[in-house]
Amino acid sequence: MARWDGIDEFIAVGEEGSFTAAAKTLGLSVAHISRHVTALEQRLNTQLLTRTTRKVVLTKEGEIFLHQIKHLQHAMDDATQGLATHQTTPKGKIKLTAPVMYGETFIMPIVHNFMHDHPEVEVIATLSNEQEDLLEGGFDLAIRLGHLKDSSLKARRLSARRFIMCASPSYLRRFGEPHTLGELNNHQCLIGNSSYWRVHESEREKHIKIAGRLHCNSGWALVDGAKKGLGIVQLPDYYIGNEINSGELVPILTSYQPKQEGVWGIYPPRQFVTTNVRVLLDYLVAGLKE
Repeated sequence: MARWDGIDEFIAVGEEGSFTAAAKTLGLSVAHISRHVTALEQRLNTQLLTRTTRKVVLTKEGEIFLHQIKHLQHAMDDATQGLATHQTTPKGKIKLTAPVMYGETFIMPIVHNFMHDHPEVEVIATLSNEQEDLLEGGFDLAIRLGHLKDSSLKARRLSARRFIMCASPSYLRRFGEPHTLGELNNHQCLIGNSSYWRVHESEREKHIKIAGRLHCNSGWALVDGAKKGLGIVQLPDYYIGNEINSGELVPILTSYQPKQEGVWGIYPPRQFVTTNVRVLLDYLVAGLKE
């Protein structure tokens, strides 16, 4: 494979225009990138890059070589990933990340079923409410809730969530049920990470400011406060579905409920999805039935 040494590093530098950016993309050190690109130039006996203190520019020879060698890189990627698609049984390591509450409650039990059925799979799971960078963190799969921002990644819809405004019957008996958004100004609202709620009004989504005397960054704590009559809460349906079914909480202002949004499995942009990821996604879709 000596002929391939430095190729990935050179392509990254050529596309990013920077050794630093190339190092971040590949998850390697700047020194490693520089050393391998220099060795490649020496092996080819051709200067591929012009380096200055401020930027890196492809030489004419470098431009030609970059255009040609990228086809080989794509072919190598497709050949390598194509082998994985022919595995009949998932095996090896899969690294994934998901939001804490959703991951604990919904994702990991399905992952455990997947591992039980496929004993040759090793899972490294990171549950975090910070959106981890897939490429930088080396993740094979990430669970994202809501609207997707990074269009460079591949995504599969796993399920959906809805935000619902609700309150306990005791609160509504005591303070009355609001029928317009403006009436929320006369009510106690239980506030989570944001003092704005998403609503749908006049054919568009918007945010309204709410106020109240309880602020907490835990959805479960807000559910408990709502059940005990402390105020109105807006939460995703998976927090309050059981309470609504049991009558402990009552949906209100349903005509202003925002449209449902997706629960997604996202993964690095490859032509082929590895067997591990593909099969786990199938398990998640089946387990998170909308």
